[in-house]
Formats: sequence, structure tokens, C-alpha cells
Amino acid sequence: MRRNRRVILGVLFFTLLAIGLFFLSRPSLSAPERMSDSFVFVSDSQERVFRVDRVIDGDTIDVIVGDVTERIRFIGIDTPETVDDRKKVQCYGPEASARMKQLLSGKSVALETKPDEDRDDYGRLLRYVFLDGNDIGALMLEGGYARSLCAAFPHPRCSTYDALEKAARSEMRGRWGSCR
Repeated sequence: MRRNRRVILGVLFFTLLAIGLFFLSRPSLSAPERMSDSFVFVSDSQERVFRVDRVIDGDTIDVIVGDVTERIRFIGIDTPETVDDRKKVQCYGPEASARMKQLLSGKSVALETKPDEDRDDYGRLLRYVFLDGNDIGALMLEGGYARSLCAAFPHPRCSTYDALEKAARSEMRGRWGSCR
């Protein structure tokens, strides 16, 4: 009886150890990059992932779709300009671009469409962008890298996006603490 108990406890111990190692080895965002749980959205299109070919700036990326490169404009956010020849580089623009590069360069992302609009006036696809189930637009708002565009361009996540911007502003995160 005592020997059976040791065997059962040994099997249980190694099973729990294996499960723990499995979850620790899974790729995910590191702790400083992880969003608060109340703002994580899971994309409906997780099975369709696309490789990020290039990060243009803090709110625009190029992804490979089949054998075509498509320019993606994030739905609902705007980051300070860094690449528009008609404008000077804006305060916190380089930081927003660097953050987007840190998050997405060389990664594969899931894209989710806006129900009523596919492309903007410049021909860019309008999409929510997800990395490991995390809404990257929401992450940029939460960190103070972006502002919400809900007043001008309403979308299904406006209340959450506006709340994220408001929290970042009140806590002086990112651009809200650096730019006047």
C-alpha cells in the first residue's frame, strides 16, 4: 500500500511538473508588454496569420498575404507622424514606431476586419491586429503611444479604446507625459 502511494505521488508530481514546464515554455508577451486582462481581445481569425514584412510607423505595417504585400492601417488608433514627408516628425513618433517594431518585427499576426469598412482613402486595409491573442492597437493606447480615433472614426471597440486613452492620459504614460 505504501509503495503504491509513492508511485501515485511520483506520477502526480512529474505530471504537474510537465504541465508547468509546458506553460512556461509557451511564447507570449513578456510581463512588461502584457496587457491588463480586461483589455485583451481574442481575434475571430486566429487561424489566419500573416507575416509582418515591415513596420512603417506606430499605426501602419506591411504584411505578406499570399504572394502580395498589403499595407495595414490599424483601426481606431493614431500615433504621432514619423514618415509623412508633408509633416515634421512629431513628438513621441519615434518612440511609437520603435515600440511597434519591438512588438511586431519578424512576427506573424492575426488580422480582423472592421464590419463596415475594408480600406481607407489611401488604399490601406483597415484591420485590428493581434499578436498572441492581444489587440496591439489597444496595447499602443494603454502604453500612451497612440490616441483613440473614435470621435472621427467610430468602430466596435470605441468604448474600450477611449477608456485606454483616458487612463494613459491620467497616468501621464508615453506621449501624454512627454509631449505638450
